[in-house]
Amino acid sequence: MCVSSRPVVQAPPPPDPSIAAAQKEARDDAQAVRSDRKAEVLEKGVRRARGGGGRRSLLTGSKGGMGYYNEYL
Repeated sequence: MCVSSRPVVQAPPPPDPSIAAAQKEARDDAQAVRSDRKAEVLEKGVRRARGGGGRRSLLTGSKGGMGYYNEYL
């Protein structure tokens, strides 16, 4: 009867602190860019929803009014 022993598994080497710091900085930069873009999109949405409440909104708004100029749209 042959009994095999378990193979010895070595622990991975500890990460280099400078690499870990660089990765953390890159993550923070990416998060900042994402949050800036999200804020810009939100601001555009608010600006778009706000406009077009006046009397001439069909002609000057972004959603309607082309039917007055071009009946084929």
